[in-house]
Amino acid sequence: MPSTEELVSKAHQAGYQIIKAQQVRPNRWLLTLKDSNGATLLVLIQSRPLIVSADVQDLAELVRLQHGARGLLWAYDGSLSPAAQRTLAELSDTRLQFCTALPPATQLEGEDLVKVSTALRPTS
Repeated sequence: MPSTEELVSKAHQAGYQIIKAQQVRPNRWLLTLKDSNGATLLVLIQSRPLIVSADVQDLAELVRLQHGARGLLWAYDGSLSPAAQRTLAELSDTRLQFCTALPPATQLEGEDLVKVSTALRPTS
């Protein structure tokens, strides 16, 4: 299980400015970051083997309520369940993305993250 300090350190190493970091559950954290363009990024981190659709919905609600430019669901040592993949696709919100490692702040909108997000969407 990572510590809040470890997650903050990883965000700094990736080039983000830390606005707020909080552990909201024993296996869940919320980081509020600024990317290299100054946009607010909400990162919901889950440290468990399987990320479920409720986690995707929680991220969507956080982004909506806090007016984040983007929301990133970071599965720390885990993966997205098929139900969570469907929820992400059904929301059709390009601000919401999934990752298994925090991408660099300068590549947040880059080709690599787009490929990861697209690959997780179920085929029709």
